[in-house]
Amino acid sequence: AIPVYIAGALTRRPRPSARILATAVLVTLALVGPWLAFAKWHIGSFLPNTAGAKSGGFVTNPLVFAHKLIVPAKIVASSQLVAVVAMLADVAVSRRRAFVLVPEFRFAALWMIALPLAYVAADIQILSRYLLIITPAVCAGGWMSLQSLLRSRPVVAQRAVLGTALCAAMALNGVTYVRTVVPPTQAFSHDLQTHMVGLATYLHQHAAPGEVVAAADIGYLAFYSRCRVLDLGGLVEPATGRLRTQYDYEEIVDRGLYFDVPGYPHVDYLVDREHEPDRFDGKVVNGHRFEKIYMTTVQNLGIRKPGEYYYTLYHITPVGAP
Repeated sequence: AIPVYIAGALTRRPRPSARILATAVLVTLALVGPWLAFAKWHIGSFLPNTAGAKSGGFVTNPLVFAHKLIVPAKIVASSQLVAVVAMLADVAVSRRRAFVLVPEFRFAALWMIALPLAYVAADIQILSRYLLIITPAVCAGGWMSLQSLLRSRPVVAQRAVLGTALCAAMALNGVTYVRTVVPPTQAFSHDLQTHMVGLATYLHQHAAPGEVVAAADIGYLAFYSRCRVLDLGGLVEPATGRLRTQYDYEEIVDRGLYFDVPGYPHVDYLVDREHEPDRFDGKVVNGHRFEKIYMTTVQNLGIRKPGEYYYTLYHITPVGAP
C-alpha cells in the first residue's frame, strides 16, 4: 500500500509536501515494523510462510497473466458488479471529470487495481477474503461514480436510480451467497467434522506416542490425532517451506521428499489428499513402503477446489525394517 500511496501522491498536482509523505511512511513503519521484526525472529522471514506456500512464482507470460486475471475479476464482480459498472460508466461519460480520476481519490483508485495485479503477478492462489481490503475503495468509488453520473438529474430521479442500484447490489450478493457460497461451505463443514475428524480420531486410537504424520491439512490432525504433524504445505514448518521453494506440493509427495526434512528422523504416516484413492498402496517411494490403513472422502475443499477428494491414510515403514 505504501508504494501505491507514494505513486499516487507523486502524480498529484500539487504534490504533497515531503513532510506528509515522510509522516505516512513513518506511521506505517510504526504499525508494521514490530510485526516484521517479530516475524523475522520467530519464523525466520519477514513474510509469513503462507506467502511462499500460496505463490507459484512471478508470472511472465502475458497470456497466462491475462487468464489469471479472470479469478479476481469474478470475485469482485460477484459482490461489487454494480459499483464496477458505475465506475466504468462514469469514466465513459465524464471522461477526465469522472470521480475515480479526481486527485483526492487517486490512492484508492490505484489501490483497487494494484492489489489484484500484484496477486496475479506473484501467482497467488486468490481467495475472496484476500480482496476484502480493496472492497471499501470499490464501494466508495462505485457509489460516488453513480452520484457523479446523476448530478444533473432531479433529486427524485437520483433517489430512484440509487435505490434501484442498491436493491440490485443486495440481490446480486444474496444470489451469490445462496448459490455459490453456502452449498460448498456446508458440505465441507460437514465433511470436516465427520470424515476428516474421523481420520484423525483413528490416528489418535492407533498411533503410538511421538509418531509423525505428514499431511497438507494440519489443523484437524494436530488437534484430534495427538500425533506430531509434519506440515507438507510449508505453512508453519520453515524446513518444508524452504522445500516448497524448490518443488511443488505434488512433487514433494510423489517423490517422498518429505522423508529428508531436518528435525524429522522418521515419518510414520501420510495423509494423501487427491482425486484418486489408493495411489501409494503397496508401493515403495524413496526407500519407504506404504500400506493403506484408512480412507475417507471430502466432497470439496471450498469454492476454489470443487470435486471429490480422497483422504487416504498410509502407514509407512522403511524398506527392510521388521
